[in-house]
Amino acid sequence: MLMDFVNLIFRRLRLIKFDRNLPVFLIFLVLSTIFWFLQTIQETTEVILTYRLTIEDLPNDIVFTGDMPSEINVNYTSKGWNAFYYKFMRNDAPELVINFKEVNQKSGKVIIDTNVLRRAVLRRKPQGMDFKSTSPSKIEVFYSNGQHKRVPVIFNGHVSTTAGRYQCGTILMPDSIDIYAPKHIYGSINYVKTENVTYTDLEDTLQTRLALLVPRGAKAIPDSVDANICVDIFTDKTLQAPIYSENVPHSKLIRTFPPKVSITFLVSSTLYDEISSDDFLLVIDYKELQNSPKQCRVHVRQKPSNIRNLRISPETVEYIIEQSNE
Repeated sequence: MLMDFVNLIFRRLRLIKFDRNLPVFLIFLVLSTIFWFLQTIQETTEVILTYRLTIEDLPNDIVFTGDMPSEINVNYTSKGWNAFYYKFMRNDAPELVINFKEVNQKSGKVIIDTNVLRRAVLRRKPQGMDFKSTSPSKIEVFYSNGQHKRVPVIFNGHVSTTAGRYQCGTILMPDSIDIYAPKHIYGSINYVKTENVTYTDLEDTLQTRLALLVPRGAKAIPDSVDANICVDIFTDKTLQAPIYSENVPHSKLIRTFPPKVSITFLVSSTLYDEISSDDFLLVIDYKELQNSPKQCRVHVRQKPSNIRNLRISPETVEYIIEQSNE
């Protein structure tokens, strides 16, 4: 309303000629402004004040696991200079204090209902203002009495790389976080996922920060993690690895021909020199020999997690069974 009036005055000023009638116009302008102001302050108007919300006497072991609002908007109605002052001239945010003993606490949830908010507002209500409502009208926030546990963080996303590049792992820092939650939620949380992300055509390692998808009613500390999505060039590497046997009776001994096989795999350039034949366990299973009297299949029981496309040559080997001297 005030801005509409000011815009009207400026439009009128642009239309007049700056001659001897200007002082007369200005006098009428001042008078009309005074009359408008006097009329405005006599009207009942709505005033919204913002209060900083403070919960006092909060027990030390209480941790809010939901979003407790930091501010409350209070709607008043008033008229006269009082309304004009609070609506246009006052900019500070007074404090609205609620004692923790006043609020309802059940099932791991703090409930600040309309009546509690109303009583707190009336204690801070400016003189000459009539209370109308608050926004929000009711507050419900989950809390924990200090119960927390450490759970792992799981990367939740899809990564693709350009040709000749491969994703060789994702490092999360930290890789586990503390979860605070009420008792009925606490036991069901065994891990926390990162936000769902998609990265395409990566050519190099990506460093980013990811938020965590925390179940409603729980709070994660910290609430985000640093992620290194590792991308590298992979190359072929070939090793000779010995063959062992499993499930063999004590009275038996198995010899394979050849005693070693070639293993070829893709490995990142940074890990090329770190992978050796000791990182692999290749076996033949004695239980399978009855079904294959001449040759048996070589199985991989252990291998590094950061290799790709493992191939064995040959995949089957000949064998003989001997009596053990032990």
